[in-house]
Amino acid sequence: MRDYRWLRAAILLTVVLSIACSDASDPGPAAEYELLFVNTEKGVPGEDIFRMNADGTGRENLTRLSIVQYPTFALAVTYRSMALAPDGRTIAFESSRDGCPGIWGMSVDGSGIRKLSIGEYQSTRCNYYPLWAPDGARIAFTTSREGRWSVYVMDADGTNARNVSSPLDQESGFNWPAGWSPDGRIVFHHPTGSTGRFQAYTVKPDGTELRPLFGRTGDHSPDWSPDGSEVVFIRDSQTGSSLFIMKADGTNIRQLTTEPGEIVFSSENFQNDYNRWSPDGRRVAYIRRIESRNELHVINADGSGDVRLTSYSADFNGWAPDGRVTFSSDVNGLHDIYLINADGSGLLNLTNTSTSDEIRALWVRR
Repeated sequence: MRDYRWLRAAILLTVVLSIACSDASDPGPAAEYELLFVNTEKGVPGEDIFRMNADGTGRENLTRLSIVQYPTFALAVTYRSMALAPDGRTIAFESSRDGCPGIWGMSVDGSGIRKLSIGEYQSTRCNYYPLWAPDGARIAFTTSREGRWSVYVMDADGTNARNVSSPLDQESGFNWPAGWSPDGRIVFHHPTGSTGRFQAYTVKPDGTELRPLFGRTGDHSPDWSPDGSEVVFIRDSQTGSSLFIMKADGTNIRQLTTEPGEIVFSSENFQNDYNRWSPDGRRVAYIRRIESRNELHVINADGSGDVRLTSYSADFNGWAPDGRVTFSSDVNGLHDIYLINADGSGLLNLTNTSTSDEIRALWVRR
């Protein structure tokens, strides 16, 4: 009888070594992708947009304007709500580069920075939360340029801006875009009644056919699956909120989550408030807010396999090209950007710095 103990020992050693080296050698998604993110140096006011390779190397400051010096004060610049155009080559972002936040654009390599929300000079006329249309021809955003919070749409070059929420603007509350439907309608949220619960509305880019998306107040935050066949959304109740899903035609409504707590899709300034579906359309990422924690979860589209990815607060930053989940968290002190498998395994710190905060990650092709 042959002795195979040496073979078993060799196999075991190979497995142990692969596990020990996985976190240290994991290159992240394929090399043709890189990561854009917002960086804040410790002890320095203001932010900048950086890029780095998928393995965390090659950090580069793309905006180089974290502070604007005026005669009597210094303005700490912010960069928020980064959104990638459908062509993958341009981003739109909200920034306070010239005072009150405006919508800006630039190529993913940092070139061609330009202001898109043109004609805004007064401190009370601010612009927030840019979201690209599916065809890349328009951008929806929230603005206070008329003295109230309105949803606007403009052409991709910043021209032809127009109000598409005007029938609801006279009511108090903050109207803000939540995405686009596959057929090119703008989806936005409007607080309704004394409860302030959100109701989702849709409207064409020319401002016509404004109507509620759902048949009840408290249904909001819709997001269409990659193939457009299903819509995931949040339903509020007196005891909290739950994740629901339905067919795109409004039929076959079913509840996905039943655990207590408030369900939200993003805990950080509406960042990545849609595009929560995994690239293959099988899973949905969401945040369960329990007490002071914003725990990151992933659930299958059929309601099974609800996995808690973090037991600490995290901000969902989108799905990586290889199907892993990207998030930021300050669980170790300063904010870092992480990757994790959808089953909760293989946690990887991509930035792992001790002198800066990194948040709002966005994967782009080179």
